[in-house]
Amino acid sequence: MAIPALRRGACVLVYPGGGQEVFRPYWERDQVKFYGRQGFIKLALRENVPIIPIVSWGAHETLFVLADIYEPMKAFLETLNLPWLFNLDPEVFPIYLGLPWGICFGPLLNFPLPAKIHLRICPPIVFERCGRDAAQDSNYVEQCYHTVLQQMQGNLNQLIAESS
Repeated sequence: MAIPALRRGACVLVYPGGGQEVFRPYWERDQVKFYGRQGFIKLALRENVPIIPIVSWGAHETLFVLADIYEPMKAFLETLNLPWLFNLDPEVFPIYLGLPWGICFGPLLNFPLPAKIHLRICPPIVFERCGRDAAQDSNYVEQCYHTVLQQMQGNLNQLIAESS
């Protein structure tokens, strides 16, 4: 869906870290983590569009994730020959502290605690090479991925310092 949107000149917002980033443990809240997902890099390279990173800080104050027990939960359900509820595989199964349940398991509905969330729209990242060949060059994609992570982490560190 992103390719036709970009080709029509639309902006596309991507959350590369997915559920794992959203539900990462509280003590990792100051780290940019995409868990190796590089599809957004390949998309940007293929369609010759810059990446405009957005970093935020403070959202992890709304829900305190203690751990992600996805792998043990998946293994447990497989030993019982049981599927995930409604046949969904959520990719995360957090243990968290939040409202209204107190300590809770799984990605269930919760009410966010009040918190200040700080955002920064970072300068665009334009890559030297673009096109299908660049998007299929795994070493180049890896290099671009690390460039994005480093720039986002630097901006996040600066945002945290300014907000504290």
